[in-house]
Amino acid sequence: MTLPLNQTLLHHRAWSRRLTCCMAMLLMTACASYTDETQTIRIDYRDGSYQQAIAKIDKSSLTEDKNKLLYNLEKAMILDRMGDVAKARTLLINADKIADDLYTTSISRTATSFVVSDASTDYSGEDYEKVAIHTELALSYIASGDLEAARVEARKINSKLAQINAAYEDHKDRYAEDAFARYLSGIIYEARGEVDDAIIDYNKALASYRGNFAQFVNGGVPDQLVKALYRLLAQRGRQDRMKELQRDFPRLVDAAKAELDDRDSGEVVVVHELGHIAIKTSESFAFTFGRQVVRFSFPVIRAQGRSYFGQSGIITGSDDKLHQAENVEDLNAIAHATLEDRRGRLVAKSAARLIAKGQIAEQAYQNYGPLAGLAVNIFAVVTETADTRSWTLLPESFAITRLRLKSGKHTIKIQSGGRRSKIETVTVKKGEVLILRDVG
Repeated sequence: MTLPLNQTLLHHRAWSRRLTCCMAMLLMTACASYTDETQTIRIDYRDGSYQQAIAKIDKSSLTEDKNKLLYNLEKAMILDRMGDVAKARTLLINADKIADDLYTTSISRTATSFVVSDASTDYSGEDYEKVAIHTELALSYIASGDLEAARVEARKINSKLAQINAAYEDHKDRYAEDAFARYLSGIIYEARGEVDDAIIDYNKALASYRGNFAQFVNGGVPDQLVKALYRLLAQRGRQDRMKELQRDFPRLVDAAKAELDDRDSGEVVVVHELGHIAIKTSESFAFTFGRQVVRFSFPVIRAQGRSYFGQSGIITGSDDKLHQAENVEDLNAIAHATLEDRRGRLVAKSAARLIAKGQIAEQAYQNYGPLAGLAVNIFAVVTETADTRSWTLLPESFAITRLRLKSGKHTIKIQSGGRRSKIETVTVKKGEVLILRDVG
């Protein structure tokens, strides 16, 4: 039966209202992002309720195949804090392999993300996350005293960065060299007595901190790096380089010279993992184009203040003085810069996807009428959601405290973010470097 024109219009308007309501409901559902879903997991993790966090992970969308990388990364951090380091390392090593396997994008994965959204496909990890796998592994091995394994992982950090950036013809990452990794590797070499290799990595770390990496550290070149480098140069009698440091860092070199006369001391080095990394959120805007609504949605990491308060460092029993840690890497700044650098690559892909969706909606309109076109347009708008998945349990930053102590036993208090987290009894040996890890 054919309806009169006025009834047909009313019928179409009623369907339009229903579809509009459906679109609003679907949009609200779409806004329930990964970061929203995993909020309680992060709260449990920060409160030390690790068993609860594990139970929630195993019931969350992290168990979906497309999230297998994040499942390994997030669960590894919780297991590490629980003290189950063997399982944590296994998951991190698995994550590294998964990220490498996903690095070469399959045709099917590209097709899905091209038609629907990036959030619908396998999460392959942000560039800084792929690198942080090796940072966390290196620190895990340091905590166990396995310096050889720690050195191997620390060396992989800059190798991974070089591999990642070599793949980009344009829109390369500003995060192309990791000074903290060089510094950490130098400390490990020094602790192993490999002085010449330590000098090489200390020099590379210093150059990086004075160069491009300066934007990813708070406070400039770490003082203790300069002093450690000078002491080793003096051991090897490298006068030319010593003179350069004297020229560029006279105050620090004078302090290092005073330490050279102290032959009966060793050094305690604490690597602090501080705070909680900023999470991704969605930034969207919409506009009309012809008879369609077009929506752009991008992931963003907003610059933010510190998530911890107070100083970090070592307090010794002899003087009850806080020997303050130095920031060596701001992971929040790296995450923000890496995502912004990827934005150029995201825009081109999103624009192509929106054009494709628009063409499909127009074909539906032409072939099946305005309601079909509206339905396809609603689907296009709702599915154009930012991928806010990320490794949310990473620290916000890394800091290092270096303290020279007389040989013998010492009781020290390690302070992180203003909290005295633990008391350690350490045995310091003459001329040796003892490395400790602090997770707050």
